[in-house]
Amino acid sequence: MGPVRVAPVSVVLVSLALIAVTACSAAPRPRTDTPEPARSPPATTTPAGRLVSLPLGGEPEGMVADGPTNTLAVATRHPDGVLIMNLSSGTIGPRVALDGAPRHLQLVAPGGPVLAPAEGSDRLYELALPGGQVTGRFAVGRQPHDAAAAAGGTIVVGDELADTVHVIRPGQPEAVLAAPTQPGGVGASLDGSAVFVVGVRARRVEQISADGRIVGTAPCGVGPTHVRAGPGGRFYVADTQGDALLVYRAGPHGPRQVGRIATGGTPYGLAVDATRSLVYVTLTATNQLRSFRITGDRLVPEQTWPTPRQPNDVAVVPATGQVVVAGTADGVVQFIDP
Repeated sequence: MGPVRVAPVSVVLVSLALIAVTACSAAPRPRTDTPEPARSPPATTTPAGRLVSLPLGGEPEGMVADGPTNTLAVATRHPDGVLIMNLSSGTIGPRVALDGAPRHLQLVAPGGPVLAPAEGSDRLYELALPGGQVTGRFAVGRQPHDAAAAAGGTIVVGDELADTVHVIRPGQPEAVLAAPTQPGGVGASLDGSAVFVVGVRARRVEQISADGRIVGTAPCGVGPTHVRAGPGGRFYVADTQGDALLVYRAGPHGPRQVGRIATGGTPYGLAVDATRSLVYVTLTATNQLRSFRITGDRLVPEQTWPTPRQPNDVAVVPATGQVVVAGTADGVVQFIDP
């Protein structure tokens, strides 16, 4: 046997240090701060369009517009529930009381029902349109923040304070998947084949298939909050702490970022008009709504409108292009005809 060579102690220590650094780099710890909407100052410019005041204030948050039933569903706090409005007239219809305030609303399909995750009760509700009757009720994880419907009747719910995703499929047992830390926004592709879940504290986005499998994850901006899908298999993420919109595509191995554009303010609420190739985003720090033209993977700035104070969400009516903004601080809903 030949001579035994012993590495110098300094070399061994450096090697161990490199291994430790590599291990830490491979599994970064999630940040502990949570992206939140910027607090709006009092509005100094008259909001565009027309305003409808909600009864009892209501602190409107998430909204979804449905063309076939000509209704707007508005999530409210104090009292907690969902308010149904007529899109054409702005007339206020029934209020559905829930045992927790929803933050976001989405449609299962045109004509309804509406998905309403009640954060305070850890339940997901399905509400019929236009009457608002409760047609489904599901126990999910702690503080469900957003929910989206994929192909085949699959519903994906982000359990914000459980770091999990609930997958509800017709005739199947409910599945619970791991999610990036503190899942916030959830969005399904227009064809229902993919769902994106934004881990707001992890700064990552996760792709889930319509049959309830985790496909992959990817880094996601400085401080993302919400996600909505657009044409061409693209997804748009509001990077609230990064003052930008991020563009992703779903892929066979997970999300892939293909674009980024500065919003000129702090983005929060998102809506996509796939018919007219527009993305709308609210800028809460400046009480503004801004539109961007979809051009392939790029977004081109178009128009800006003044909004009521604290515009926390926006919705679009596909048939007409009408845009609706929630004025959370003033308890109003803004109707804009671009």
